[in-house]
Amino acid sequence: MEILPRHYYDMIMRAGGHQRAMRCFDLNVQEMSSEESSQYKPETEKDTRVPTHIIIFRDVEHTRSYTGWIKEDTEKKLVFEMEMGKECEFRPMVAPQ
Repeated sequence: MEILPRHYYDMIMRAGGHQRAMRCFDLNVQEMSSEESSQYKPETEKDTRVPTHIIIFRDVEHTRSYTGWIKEDTEKKLVFEMEMGKECEFRPMVAPQ
């Protein structure tokens, strides 16, 4: 998905069978360097993955940042997976017609 500066996005945060819809803006996705990734330890012994990306966005309360992996990146949405089974889905907001 093309990420544009100063644009709004619909966001769905999923965790533990629940989901919460909200809006965010100023979405930014950055790939972590190998040095940054190596600072994180896997969550469990079975899971050997370390985060590869950082997402940063603003919502109505704060600027938020999370580390994790890009699970799906299509033209219409970006799904970002985090530790503990959480994920965020971002879609560009479309103006009503």
